[in-house]
Amino acid sequence: MERMEYDPEGGNYQPVTARETGSTLIVVGIVMMVAAGLFGLYVDWDIRAGNIFMRIFFGLDVVVALLLIGVGVNKKNRSRK
Repeated sequence: MERMEYDPEGGNYQPVTARETGSTLIVVGIVMMVAAGLFGLYVDWDIRAGNIFMRIFFGLDVVVALLLIGVGVNKKNRSRK
């Protein structure tokens, strides 16, 4: 399914392809992984209280990031066929 992007200039509407959506999901997943890793290092080094909660929180963040990367790769591969 393709959707139309809004163009403030008017009249020049281009559909967003599954390949572009897949690339966006991959980039968002990678950014989430890097952010979770760097902030996780900070939390492990600085915060002692609530350490278990933060480990669970960042674990869920990594799971969501991997899910986004997987969906993005799947969308990109399906668009090539």
